[in-house]
Amino acid sequence: MSMTVTELPHKEQALFRSALLYEASQYKKGLKVSEQILKKFPDHGETLSVKGMFLAHLERKEEGYELMERGLKINPQSSISWHVYGLVCRSDKKYVQAIKCYEEALKADSENMHILREVASLYVQMRQYSKAVECREKLTAMNPFFPSFWLGLATAHHMNGRYDLAIKVISAHELGNNQPPLDKYMISELSLYKNWLIELNGDYQQALEHLKEIRPQIVDITGWKEKKARLLLKADRKEAAATAFQDLLERNSENDDYITGYMECNGLDMKCDEDQDAVLEVIGTLQQQFPSSNRLRFLPLMYSTGDNFVVAAESLAKYALRKGIPSLFSSVRVLYADKAKGAALGTLIESCATQIRDTKRFSDSTDDEPASVLLWCNYYLAQHYDYYGDHERALTLIEEAIRSSPKTIEPYMIKARILKHAGDFRGARDTMDYARQQDVGDRYLTTKFIKYMLRVDEVDEAEKTYLLFVNEDAPHKIQEIVNMQATWYMNERGHAYRRMGDIGRALKHYHQAISVFDTYQDDQYDFHQYSVRKVTLRSYIDILEWEATVYENPAYQTAARAAAECYLELADRKASCNTFVPIEIEKDDKPLTRNGSAQQGQQNLAAGVGETKVYDVEKDPNGTKFVESDNLAEALKLAEHLESVAASNPDTHVLAFEVHLRMQKYFLVLKAINALKVIDATHPALPSMVVRLSQALDTDESFAAALKVPLRAQLAKSFGAVDITTGTAESIDSVLAAAKSMLAMGNGDQAATLLVQTPEAKYAEGRTLLKLLEAKRLLAKSGADESTQAAFGASAKTVFPLATCF
Repeated sequence: MSMTVTELPHKEQALFRSALLYEASQYKKGLKVSEQILKKFPDHGETLSVKGMFLAHLERKEEGYELMERGLKINPQSSISWHVYGLVCRSDKKYVQAIKCYEEALKADSENMHILREVASLYVQMRQYSKAVECREKLTAMNPFFPSFWLGLATAHHMNGRYDLAIKVISAHELGNNQPPLDKYMISELSLYKNWLIELNGDYQQALEHLKEIRPQIVDITGWKEKKARLLLKADRKEAAATAFQDLLERNSENDDYITGYMECNGLDMKCDEDQDAVLEVIGTLQQQFPSSNRLRFLPLMYSTGDNFVVAAESLAKYALRKGIPSLFSSVRVLYADKAKGAALGTLIESCATQIRDTKRFSDSTDDEPASVLLWCNYYLAQHYDYYGDHERALTLIEEAIRSSPKTIEPYMIKARILKHAGDFRGARDTMDYARQQDVGDRYLTTKFIKYMLRVDEVDEAEKTYLLFVNEDAPHKIQEIVNMQATWYMNERGHAYRRMGDIGRALKHYHQAISVFDTYQDDQYDFHQYSVRKVTLRSYIDILEWEATVYENPAYQTAARAAAECYLELADRKASCNTFVPIEIEKDDKPLTRNGSAQQGQQNLAAGVGETKVYDVEKDPNGTKFVESDNLAEALKLAEHLESVAASNPDTHVLAFEVHLRMQKYFLVLKAINALKVIDATHPALPSMVVRLSQALDTDESFAAALKVPLRAQLAKSFGAVDITTGTAESIDSVLAAAKSMLAMGNGDQAATLLVQTPEAKYAEGRTLLKLLEAKRLLAKSGADESTQAAFGASAKTVFPLATCF
């Protein structure tokens, strides 16, 4: 790192330069050198800043930040001081602050390439593409013969929407005489990237001509062929495009994009009902050309109806049953959204099973079928009846399948799923355990077993089983589990602790899941320079676009909502003087690692370059820091982030309502209500939300009366007179929403009166297992007596007679 220090004598200048060893992670050595300088010059601002940086990297962050700030006060014009402050902020993921520091550093040293490169990466990280362009332009002007600079400029123009400028940059530099040579893979990627830019710029004919020119340079032949087919279609050269897609189908006839593209070449839209007959005709032609394609065998089921559907389904079903394909039901499950098709599939497989039982062959066959065909008929039908909620019939069929082939694992897995859907979680867990024991090396079976254990709250046993996935030589097993970033495990474990009433540990695991997505977001920083250096530009742009949607993942939203709800529960308990106390566990209650206890694991060291690092494991095993935090403030952070990344999800605005109502931010409460109404004007929670806001305005004397007037006027205009029980006679969702609001308003008896009705027949298909379990949880929370809860359980058992959870 090129830095000059003019304030120090020559000897100390040399020492200062030798102290800048942070890039090699030699923090302790650098700290000693900086302290040596400060003994003679205790007020040297740049050395103080550098020492602060070393302390921050040695986990003495508070002291480190103080020294860096002190160094900046002494010498606020120092590029070095601002630079090291920016480095620490960047390391701590404080990207906005880091950008400010780098910008200050550039005021004093505007030509510093290191700072320019780092701040350019941060601009992209924060999606400030116009500033990234300016920074990359400056770097390119300083060294136009360094590929990473002009390639970075091209990608910055790309993300800024200026495809024409990106093309000009690449065209101006790719053939420069003084450019360092690129290997064939880099040349191939750069050529395809430039072609993509021409396509994005809307000049399809030029893109086709360019694609033809670069063909000899291309290593990714499939990618080149895909671009050719797509460009021909966009250029309206459908006959040539059809030939190109035909060529691609010969490479991979299972690819949906190739099939869709071929249809478009024939002027057909697979989503248009009017084109379905023609689509079926083209699919039939393709099936003759590619008879082994499973996708082409399935597609007719998507577009045919009536007798044609039955014929196509029979062909597919018999093929799958003879082959013994366990995933047949999973493949056609999408068709069950059409009730007629779902019923037809069930009737068809029932007919197949009857034929095999009676004659050992299908009606259109002269040869006996293998005995396994009946097994797979029963296997399919068990899932079919489970889908429709007939769990007893499903169990009978799957038991028959198990008896016919006791060593086949798949039927046991389906039996476990049926028991789970029927409400027998313990039986499901035991059945999945039996399936796992048949093949202990199968990671999928072990994963399913862990899920089933967590659903019966066996968190310790689940952890011990999960350790089977961890390498034997891992320094600390529990840390390794976290590092594996299995969000399903973190969320399921959080749910288990929450059911057990251990909110602290539940929060700990929810935050672990949240941190996985934060890591995804942070990790892209490494690619801003790496991908440009390696010329993997197409993949790099894909990463940037994917990162923009990373928080839309259901696993993140589940964890964030659950964590926010836990914080709200903690806040409510504090408000009612029933503060939650973190639950302690015995240190040696269970073996946390194969190598020893958690305490021993904390002492394991991992050697770095000249340094050692203690594993940060189980410092807060009880989740105390989450419990003792400002609960409403933490809930607000999560709710606001969800509002920014998942605004289309109704649950986001229900959560925002709950948070803002407790914080007495009534205009934001109204905003949440209105946002929910825009998404779903019939949402079951809307009436109770309106009632609760009205009640809060009536009872909160601390809120200015003048501000209540427009709020009440808006509620009256948008919703009129609203009853909290609106819709509860027809919808179980409305019952649950009303009951939650009644509990929040302190009307436990009214809530219980509603909840005990949920198993009644008037709610028909709305009586799902999860909704009845939620009703059971709310009923217990309402303070209902044991007889009322017992009556509810007996009523629920009439809906789910196999359930053991009521």
